[in-house]
Amino acid sequence: MEERKRRKPTWSQRWIAVLALVMLALGLGNLARIVMALRYAAQMPDLQMTVSWIYLAVMGGFWCVVFLVCMLALMRLWPWGRWAALAATTLYQVHVWVNHFLFDANERARQLWPRDAALTLALLAFVWVISNWPSVRREFQTERKAIS
Repeated sequence: MEERKRRKPTWSQRWIAVLALVMLALGLGNLARIVMALRYAAQMPDLQMTVSWIYLAVMGGFWCVVFLVCMLALMRLWPWGRWAALAATTLYQVHVWVNHFLFDANERARQLWPRDAALTLALLAFVWVISNWPSVRREFQTERKAIS
Protein backbone atom coordinates (compact mmCIF):
# COMPACT_ATOMS: atom_id res chain seq x y z
CA MET A 1 0.00 0.00 0.00
CA GLU A 2 1.40 3.33 -1.02
CA GLU A 3 1.83 5.79 1.82
CA ARG A 4 0.67 9.33 1.08
CA LYS A 5 2.95 12.06 2.27
CA ARG A 6 1.18 14.84 4.07
CA ARG A 7 2.40 18.28 3.26
CA LYS A 8 3.03 20.49 6.21
CA PRO A 9 0.78 23.53 6.22
CA THR A 10 2.48 26.77 5.32
CA TRP A 11 2.70 29.62 7.82
CA SER A 12 -0.19 31.39 6.14
CA GLN A 13 -2.31 28.23 6.33
CA ARG A 14 -1.50 27.96 10.03
CA TRP A 15 -2.69 31.52 10.59
CA ILE A 16 -5.83 30.73 8.63
CA ALA A 17 -6.37 27.77 10.96
CA VAL A 18 -5.96 30.14 13.94
CA LEU A 19 -8.57 32.45 12.41
CA ALA A 20 -10.84 29.45 11.93
CA LEU A 21 -10.40 28.58 15.61
CA VAL A 22 -11.36 32.15 16.53
CA MET A 23 -14.51 31.76 14.40
CA LEU A 24 -15.21 28.44 16.13
CA ALA A 25 -14.79 30.06 19.56
CA LEU A 26 -17.18 32.88 18.62
CA GLY A 27 -19.68 30.35 17.25
CA LEU A 28 -19.52 28.18 20.36
CA GLY A 29 -19.81 31.26 22.57
CA ASN A 30 -23.03 32.12 20.81
CA LEU A 31 -24.22 28.52 21.16
CA ALA A 32 -23.67 28.93 24.91
CA ARG A 33 -25.76 32.13 24.71
CA ILE A 34 -28.66 30.10 23.28
CA VAL A 35 -28.41 27.48 26.01
CA MET A 36 -28.18 30.04 28.80
CA ALA A 37 -31.04 32.14 27.42
CA LEU A 38 -33.32 29.12 27.20
CA ARG A 39 -32.27 27.89 30.64
CA TYR A 40 -32.77 31.27 32.30
CA ALA A 41 -36.08 31.78 30.46
CA ALA A 42 -37.36 28.59 32.06
CA GLN A 43 -35.98 29.44 35.52
CA MET A 44 -36.85 33.15 35.62
CA PRO A 45 -39.70 33.82 33.18
CA ASP A 46 -40.86 36.99 34.97
CA LEU A 47 -37.47 38.69 35.27
CA GLN A 48 -37.61 42.30 34.11
CA MET A 49 -35.15 42.79 31.24
CA THR A 50 -34.50 45.33 28.51
CA VAL A 51 -34.59 42.54 25.87
CA SER A 52 -36.42 39.24 25.86
CA TRP A 53 -34.94 35.79 26.34
CA ILE A 54 -36.18 34.93 22.86
CA TYR A 55 -34.18 37.82 21.36
CA LEU A 56 -31.03 36.59 23.11
CA ALA A 57 -31.58 33.00 21.95
CA VAL A 58 -32.37 33.96 18.34
CA MET A 59 -29.40 36.31 18.05
CA GLY A 60 -27.16 33.65 19.59
CA GLY A 61 -28.43 31.12 17.06
CA PHE A 62 -27.96 33.46 14.14
CA TRP A 63 -24.38 34.39 15.06
CA CYS A 64 -23.56 30.77 15.93
CA VAL A 65 -24.50 29.66 12.41
CA VAL A 66 -22.69 32.62 10.80
CA PHE A 67 -19.43 31.94 12.64
CA LEU A 68 -19.54 28.19 12.06
CA VAL A 69 -20.03 28.78 8.32
CA CYS A 70 -17.08 31.20 8.38
CA MET A 71 -14.95 28.62 10.16
CA LEU A 72 -15.81 26.01 7.54
CA ALA A 73 -15.10 28.45 4.70
CA LEU A 74 -11.71 29.34 6.18
CA MET A 75 -10.71 25.71 6.69
CA ARG A 76 -11.81 24.77 3.16
CA LEU A 77 -10.03 27.86 1.75
CA TRP A 78 -13.13 28.86 -0.17
CA PRO A 79 -12.42 32.10 -2.06
CA TRP A 80 -15.15 34.03 -0.20
CA GLY A 81 -14.14 32.68 3.22
CA ARG A 82 -11.72 35.45 4.10
CA TRP A 83 -14.20 38.21 3.32
CA ALA A 84 -16.99 36.36 5.10
CA ALA A 85 -14.90 36.10 8.26
CA LEU A 86 -13.97 39.79 8.08
CA ALA A 87 -17.56 40.89 7.49
CA ALA A 88 -19.03 38.56 10.12
CA THR A 89 -16.58 39.60 12.82
CA THR A 90 -17.02 43.30 12.08
CA LEU A 91 -20.83 43.14 11.87
CA TYR A 92 -20.97 41.05 15.03
CA GLN A 93 -19.01 43.69 16.93
CA VAL A 94 -21.25 46.44 15.54
CA HIS A 95 -24.24 44.42 16.73
CA VAL A 96 -22.67 43.99 20.18
CA TRP A 97 -22.09 47.73 20.51
CA VAL A 98 -25.57 48.63 19.28
CA ASN A 99 -26.89 46.33 22.00
CA HIS A 100 -24.62 48.02 24.57
CA PHE A 101 -25.84 51.49 23.64
CA LEU A 102 -29.51 50.53 23.49
CA PHE A 103 -29.93 47.94 26.21
CA ASP A 104 -27.31 48.31 28.96
CA ALA A 105 -29.60 49.14 31.84
CA ASN A 106 -27.32 49.93 34.76
CA GLU A 107 -24.16 51.77 35.67
CA ARG A 108 -22.15 48.57 36.23
CA ALA A 109 -22.68 47.54 32.60
CA ARG A 110 -21.51 50.97 31.45
CA GLN A 111 -18.42 50.75 33.65
CA LEU A 112 -17.34 47.73 31.64
CA TRP A 113 -17.44 49.59 28.32
CA PRO A 114 -13.71 50.49 28.31
CA ARG A 115 -12.76 46.83 28.83
CA ASP A 116 -15.27 45.74 26.20
CA ALA A 117 -13.94 48.35 23.78
CA ALA A 118 -10.38 47.10 24.27
CA LEU A 119 -11.47 43.50 23.64
CA THR A 120 -13.42 44.57 20.55
CA LEU A 121 -10.45 46.46 19.14
CA ALA A 122 -8.09 43.56 19.88
CA LEU A 123 -10.38 41.06 18.14
CA LEU A 124 -10.95 43.27 15.11
CA ALA A 125 -7.26 44.14 14.81
CA PHE A 126 -6.29 40.46 15.00
CA VAL A 127 -8.82 39.33 12.40
CA TRP A 128 -8.18 42.24 10.00
CA VAL A 129 -4.37 42.11 10.25
CA ILE A 130 -4.11 38.33 9.82
CA SER A 131 -6.71 38.26 7.02
CA ASN A 132 -4.95 40.98 5.06
CA TRP A 133 -1.43 39.57 5.16
CA PRO A 134 -0.40 39.10 1.52
CA SER A 135 0.40 35.41 1.98
CA VAL A 136 -3.00 34.77 3.59
CA ARG A 137 -4.77 36.68 0.83
CA ARG A 138 -2.97 34.57 -1.80
CA GLU A 139 -4.32 31.40 -0.22
CA PHE A 140 -7.85 32.51 -1.08
CA GLN A 141 -7.14 33.77 -4.60
CA THR A 142 -7.05 30.35 -6.21
CA GLU A 143 -8.92 27.15 -5.61
CA ARG A 144 -6.87 24.98 -3.30
CA LYS A 145 -7.42 21.93 -1.20
CA ALA A 146 -8.50 22.35 2.40
CA ILE A 147 -5.97 22.73 5.16
CA SER A 148 -5.07 19.23 6.29
